[in-house]
Amino acid sequence: MKTKHFGLNLIKSDTKTLLKSYRIPLILISILMGVLLFVMNVFLAGALYGNSFNLQMKEKLGVYLYLSDAATQDHTDAALKSALEEKGLKVDYASKQESLEFVEKRIPDLTSTLRKYNLENPLPATLYVRYGDQNEFAAMKGVLENYKTQILNMDDLSDNAIKTQEKRVLNVINLSNFLQSFAYFVVLALVLTIIAFAIFFLKTIFSHFIEDIQAKKLLGATSRQIVQPFLNVIFMSLSFAFVLAIVLLVGGLIPLDSYLSALFGFDLFGYLSGLAIDLLAVGVIEIGGIMLLLLCISYRFVMKLHRKLK
Repeated sequence: MKTKHFGLNLIKSDTKTLLKSYRIPLILISILMGVLLFVMNVFLAGALYGNSFNLQMKEKLGVYLYLSDAATQDHTDAALKSALEEKGLKVDYASKQESLEFVEKRIPDLTSTLRKYNLENPLPATLYVRYGDQNEFAAMKGVLENYKTQILNMDDLSDNAIKTQEKRVLNVINLSNFLQSFAYFVVLALVLTIIAFAIFFLKTIFSHFIEDIQAKKLLGATSRQIVQPFLNVIFMSLSFAFVLAIVLLVGGLIPLDSYLSALFGFDLFGYLSGLAIDLLAVGVIEIGGIMLLLLCISYRFVMKLHRKLK
């Protein structure tokens, strides 16, 4: 007959005892797992972004057209842009001032330096024409022939130059694919490392509480009353580790957002807000999966010990 003294209060009491007895190891292992989770998520983000990056590289394959000042003065630039877009090509336009502002993000005080030496803006208005296949490239070449006197770098737009650019883009994509595969490998290795640390720690805890578990069995404790305190401790430790990983991720994103905003005008948090649902789904799957796996392992250890002891 099970004694009534082994109820909910005992589970809470044993949980507190475990936390008190192993508070320093628990904190250390939680911090370690939190850091590993942080590193894992950094690599996971890189791996997931790899596909998007490859698509962006393919979509941005194109050529820069530097226009003469005469082309901007008589609005030939607008006519050229319209002619290219009529062929289905994607065209981005930057005026002389916009080109200067873009360069100044990389070379601060460029404008003040030009003014100091009474120099005018030397940068031309620019068109960036993107093409997706050989047919679009041929269509672009046909349009450019009609405006070749207005394009400063027309001689640079040979077939060999374009093939060289395509080769560079392909090399970047191949490198991205390699880094993406490596990132997935690191993620898998870190997941296994986290689980290995957790298992090692669980075995250490259980080995120190063999006599306690045996005493509870003699007093008539149920399996739940024996197992639950250990599961509570593991759950709390993992929760702390995940919270720490999230804090590290947010803390790392803040300076990164400032850097990207200053250098490229890119709003990282704005970009991530558009992926909020996807990020939430990945987070739930990741946290839930690791938590469930470790809790199942914990339960198996305790039940094995429970059956072994008499």
